[in-house]
Amino acid sequence: MSNKPETTSLKPKTGKLGTRGSELGTLFGVGVGPGDPGLVTIRAVEVIRAAPVLAFPIHRQGGASRAFETVRRYVDGGKKELPLLMPMTRNRQRLERAHADAARLLAAAGRDGNIACLSLGDPLFYSTFGYLAVRYPGPVKVVAGVPAMSAAAAAAGLPLASGDTPTSVITGADVRSLGAAIGMNASIVILKPRAMPLAAFDLLDEFDAWSRAGAAVELGGADEKIISPLDRATAEKLPYFAIVWIQPNERMVDGEKPDAGSWMLDKPEKPDG
Repeated sequence: MSNKPETTSLKPKTGKLGTRGSELGTLFGVGVGPGDPGLVTIRAVEVIRAAPVLAFPIHRQGGASRAFETVRRYVDGGKKELPLLMPMTRNRQRLERAHADAARLLAAAGRDGNIACLSLGDPLFYSTFGYLAVRYPGPVKVVAGVPAMSAAAAAAGLPLASGDTPTSVITGADVRSLGAAIGMNASIVILKPRAMPLAAFDLLDEFDAWSRAGAAVELGGADEKIISPLDRATAEKLPYFAIVWIQPNERMVDGEKPDAGSWMLDKPEKPDG
């Protein structure tokens, strides 16, 4: 019986990964959870310790990596460390260049053997790793990690979803999906709430959602905190490492739905500022 950690192969939308560059080591996308070293899986530690190359994202040259700091206690000496510059920007051209540059660094490092590429949360859930994986010319495997929304529910001591209640996971900038989720009376998880425009805040105001809202900030870190209930003024000042969670309205009678969809049709998004 093999003692090698089991992983899940990753395939792009077209073609197969790993069909070229067979002389390259395997690129492992390693999920390290939201930032708590105690939530790093045994499988992740095994892959990290076995790989001669450890890659991790940084947001500016010379900056620290939250993903690396999460696993620092598990890293043995003698590894090649490969920081990958991933700027905090929504500029698509800058992101494309950053992804291409990082992919070239990974391809070069793959000549030295397997690479453990760290990713906060899960590598295939709103992660940069997916963009790098489809560019890597060698084999790719993935080690799942604990997503922030699961860690937030555990920290709050509340079920993320139950029964037949739908759950919607959206990004802060997606106001239309927020309206649709309110219309379904879903349990709503908002990732990257710092990107929420004024229209999103107005929507939560109109449907009195703040009394059911909470936020998890800096999960796994020394400054971790749960804010509940959450108000608009606090939500507007949330840091990057935060998520907002809105529970469904249990006061609604069976079959009743808030008319959030018509709100979106009738009111254009307001510009920021």
